[in-house]
Amino acid sequence: MGGDHAPDEIVRGALLYREKGGPAEVLLVGQQDRLRPLLGGARTGVEVHHAAEVIAMDEHPANALRRRSDSSIGVATALVKKGEADAVVSAGSTGATMAAALLVLGRVRGIDRPALCGMLPVLGDRPATCLLDAGATMDADAKNLVQYARMATWFMEKVHGTKRPSIGLINVGEEPEKGDKIRLEAHALLKASDMNFYGNIEGRDVLRGLTDIALCDGFTGNVLAKGLEGALDVVQVGIRGDIFGGPLGKVAAAFAYPGIQKFRHRFDYDQYVSAPLLGIAGVSVVTHGRARANMVRWAIAVAERAVSSRLVEAIGASAATAA
Repeated sequence: MGGDHAPDEIVRGALLYREKGGPAEVLLVGQQDRLRPLLGGARTGVEVHHAAEVIAMDEHPANALRRRSDSSIGVATALVKKGEADAVVSAGSTGATMAAALLVLGRVRGIDRPALCGMLPVLGDRPATCLLDAGATMDADAKNLVQYARMATWFMEKVHGTKRPSIGLINVGEEPEKGDKIRLEAHALLKASDMNFYGNIEGRDVLRGLTDIALCDGFTGNVLAKGLEGALDVVQVGIRGDIFGGPLGKVAAAFAYPGIQKFRHRFDYDQYVSAPLLGIAGVSVVTHGRARANMVRWAIAVAERAVSSRLVEAIGASAATAA
């Protein structure tokens, strides 16, 4: 029930996931009188689980969850806790989704703070870079950053098939001596670890795909992700209007069409923007509040891969070993 275009686009996304061969069955959790008519006759592998209430975007997440025991995000997360579902996906309030995950599912033993994993499209051979933390925890110490790096490593290996992913620590310069106390301490810990630590990277390096993982605290990651998203939107609008607008622009666009399509495909973040909460004792995936059907489809696919690859179990085993 959450998101700017809910519930219509959420339902369409679930149906699209199944139409594209998605193997998971989908439970649509929300107000059944609004959801069932949207299913039409195509209901194979998509069912409705009733939840009467919805948490608004401007409500305090934890307070709303306590007051509204029958909210869609609360009920959906409880289904995972009870083993009646394997994962939860939400386009609603990120705060409410995170609060439900923490209150209902809890943290993986050995993980101090959860982190929101965001995927960003990049240039080069890599399909995308994992940005962690994309906004779950606003402040983090060096130990937290090392835990984030371990979780992101397992996420990239298990869900995206990247062997021994490289880790870049987002900083104000490439040199090891750059940065504040937290970055300096984290750099030393990462360098001494068994992970594939590249070193410091700068904000400009993220979309270049210099490393598989771009590591930072949640405040930095959230600002960076939204800034890059806005920049990509501006570039695409500018290309359409300034370069290929007008009669001559349309002629030029016809000749440039293959390149335009390749560019649009590379920087189409529908398939990347959905982010699992890492460090939670269950699979909880957050997608964009303005998600439409195609983005919802990819969010469900990310959740399914996280479950089938046993990502949570891998993170738990790694945390226990590190401790």
